Amino acid sequence: MSDENLCKRRGCNFHAEILMIGDLALPTSYCGDSCADFEWLRRGLEAQEPTPEVASAFQTLNALERLLNGRSDPFAVGPLLGSLYGRC
Repeated sequence: MSDENLCKRRGCNFHAEILMIGDLALPTSYCGDSCADFEWLRRGLEAQEPTPEVASAFQTLNALERLLNGRSDPFAVGPLLGSLYGRC
């Protein structure tokens, strides 16, 4: 398995998802919604000014990263941001 086909989230060793649009297969950067959402959250926190709340959020994010790194199936954890969009 080459590195170019792996999920771009540090610590994830699953293949990146392939998105099908009609007959065209497009590679994505992440193995699924949970890794893509995690990276979005991480970048958002990194852009914030350091505060106790941001430090606490990073601790929670680190715990989530350990959970994601322990998966044996890339879809064992679903989208992290689904509830923000009214999805379950």
